[in-house]
Amino acid sequence: MDIKSYADAVRQVLPGTFVPDVTPGGGTPNASPEVAPVAGGSFKNAVKSFLGGVNEKMATSDKLTTELAAGQTHNSEKVITSVEEANLAFQFTLAVRNKLLTAYQEIQQMQV
Repeated sequence: MDIKSYADAVRQVLPGTFVPDVTPGGGTPNASPEVAPVAGGSFKNAVKSFLGGVNEKMATSDKLTTELAAGQTHNSEKVITSVEEANLAFQFTLAVRNKLLTAYQEIQQMQV
């Protein structure tokens, strides 16, 4: 899955594509007959790709900062831009994580 931006990642998450890795009691999850797999990827793959992009931005930022500190580069604008991109990506990731945790806690509190 080729995701170039966060907006692309959000657009690729389609209803009915989430399949959890772990089910209560172990084993493989049972597919619901009304939810058919959707071409274009799953929620898990979208999140994995998204987190890979965030990790890549942070690694690039770290590398450029180290190069600037060592005097190997003098392009401070590129370093500052890279650091800010990594910071924004990390903040966005934390916001998404917090929303997912809140949704999970609400689902846990539902009475069956």
